[in-house]
Amino acid sequence: MFVAPFDVFFSEHEDYQLPDQVTQPDLSVVCSKEQISKKGCQGAPTLIIEVLSPSTALKDFNEKFNLYQKYGVQEYWIIDSGNQTVHVYTLQDGSYAIRNLYTEQDTIQSLVFQDLQVPMNRLFSLE
Repeated sequence: MFVAPFDVFFSEHEDYQLPDQVTQPDLSVVCSKEQISKKGCQGAPTLIIEVLSPSTALKDFNEKFNLYQKYGVQEYWIIDSGNQTVHVYTLQDGSYAIRNLYTEQDTIQSLVFQDLQVPMNRLFSLE
């Protein structure tokens, strides 16, 4: 697991010296050691989590959503602390076909990591 600033390099031709896109997700979970380099992650992490801010909301829901879907990020979480919600998108057949919206009393359940469950009341708790 890596926290920003940590570069993720995306390339259609697996040429990471000249990547097509570079981004810095808030949190990246990379399950393959071969993807890790001194500069960051080469290719799609298994899970990316972005935390919304007013200045990044449109980018996270549109630009990054499309980028992560295109390059095969298996699961993408968008945490909206203002509304205390979490959007979880899971890749199926090359697109984010599975979408779950979690609110106050829910427990987030990852489809990629079956043992990963996060109670919403603990996620937004100040304790």
